[in-house]
Amino acid sequence: MFEYEKIEPVLPGNHIEGWQKIRKKQWKYVKHSLEFYNFMSISSYNTKAIKNEIYLAEHHPDEVDYDSWFHYATHFGDWGPKPLLGFFLCSDQSQEAWDTIWESTINGKGRSSYDMVRDHFLRSCGATLDDSPEATAFGRYGGLEQRMLPYFVRSDVYTDDTFTIGHESFRKIPWKDPYITFETILVQISSTLTQSNAVSQHGWSQWLHGLLVSCFSYDLEKNKYYSFDDMSEVLSELLNDLRPALRDNAEDNIRANYLKSARLLITILEDEGTPQWLRKIWADVRDGKVSI
Repeated sequence: MFEYEKIEPVLPGNHIEGWQKIRKKQWKYVKHSLEFYNFMSISSYNTKAIKNEIYLAEHHPDEVDYDSWFHYATHFGDWGPKPLLGFFLCSDQSQEAWDTIWESTINGKGRSSYDMVRDHFLRSCGATLDDSPEATAFGRYGGLEQRMLPYFVRSDVYTDDTFTIGHESFRKIPWKDPYITFETILVQISSTLTQSNAVSQHGWSQWLHGLLVSCFSYDLEKNKYYSFDDMSEVLSELLNDLRPALRDNAEDNIRANYLKSARLLITILEDEGTPQWLRKIWADVRDGKVSI
């Protein structure tokens, strides 16, 4: 439904000349990402081992004993966060390698930490970094976020369908119903306009307009969380954060990719295919007819 410009990662695969030298310089961002929100408890010994034997290693993912390392490296137990670990750390960034990592994930035995890994990815990939140009260019996962996203949000349209990892079922869409899905994406897109440039430029919401639009086929205005009046008030506050995208000097104050994402959302909100009640809420906010 929507086509997005492909993001070239700054984290190099081993097909790039001098990849190990580049990765060594980037390690401080990688380690910070792994420890962000206390996601992983890594001893100094295992930090060095992960760096040397996975992150800087020449081998293909099927030659990496992820379970062994992460039994000692994390508090998750012997399964370990394979998809996040493998996609982010493995030097082989070919699609074949990613397929190997994913097959290893979905065929895992025992209890999976997939939900925990997915939640961490969604919370962290657009999070605040230090304000250096190097950090903001690197992002939280080296610019791999766009490529990783379909493994964590596993449908382009809203669905209650599930898939299986080992013996457990997980939702393809991480949010529990159409309204929460719609509101979550809306919040993430609109909030980027009021954040500093220290926020990662690789936040996931900029690639989920199609999922947001798919929620319109449900009766969002009849959700179980708000009365219509209360919902209108909540959405008015959220939509008010989009107004900076309408300013003549918006390019001077907002990161280009997030501005593009916000303006695409505005185009959607003004489209005749969007529910009339939502178009009216946005029009009233845009035109200053409601007090926020």
